[in-house]
Amino acid sequence: MKPQSKGMNWSGQRVLITGASSGIGAAIAEAAAKRGAELILVARSADKLEAVAEGIRRHGGTATTHLCDVSDAEQVALLANEIQTPDVLINNAGAGRWKPLVETSPEEAAAMMEAPYLAALYMTRAFLPAMFQRHSGLCLFVNSAASQLAWPGAAAYTAARWAVRGLFEAVRAETTGTGVHAAMATFAKVSSDYWKNNPGSEERVPVAQTSVPILSPQQVAEAILDGVAAGREEIVAPWQLRLKFFANRLFPSIVRREMLRVN
Repeated sequence: MKPQSKGMNWSGQRVLITGASSGIGAAIAEAAAKRGAELILVARSADKLEAVAEGIRRHGGTATTHLCDVSDAEQVALLANEIQTPDVLINNAGAGRWKPLVETSPEEAAAMMEAPYLAALYMTRAFLPAMFQRHSGLCLFVNSAASQLAWPGAAAYTAARWAVRGLFEAVRAETTGTGVHAAMATFAKVSSDYWKNNPGSEERVPVAQTSVPILSPQQVAEAILDGVAAGREEIVAPWQLRLKFFANRLFPSIVRREMLRVN
């Protein structure tokens, strides 16, 4: 196991990625493999997960696959007993259709809290003790712009993303000085299958998104890998989104009015 500092070289690192069967998770896996990381891929879809792993192996990379519903605490506990604690845990699993609160059923709201929030909590809790024991490790949380900005028509989704942000802040506080680190990567709109799988959501994208370039999953993956390599605890891309967050801190009422306008 490579000793790990706040910034790191991906080569030789054992990297566990949840939600690795498609989209951002698959892109992170492929990009990390190119930089020499050893991948532990976790998702619920066996065929898609194995396809991602096989693509990595064809190009000389190392990848193992593990089927697990990371929103299920018992399944996460079994997974943690089966595999060696990773050097890097990337909490990427999550979904959720954008709907107004009054149109969101209790079951839908609970599912959106289970993944990403509880999934990230269960996974982080499962591997933190061993990371503490060896005094190294990184827990990274992939998040949405909804973790800092709110707009109409995505209430439960927004609440879950704020919860992930709170979890990151808490883990960062609890790992300070231990040799273990926490990071959060936050993005606006990404061109993935999310929009096709969640009909009605794209129509609720705020007009403010027009001033923020849409990223591909591959661009997101490179931003994460570069940010971690540089030792950044908070990774935000593209730069226009960082500007939105900064403006929201200085002029919250102006940004709030801007976010109220949706397509």
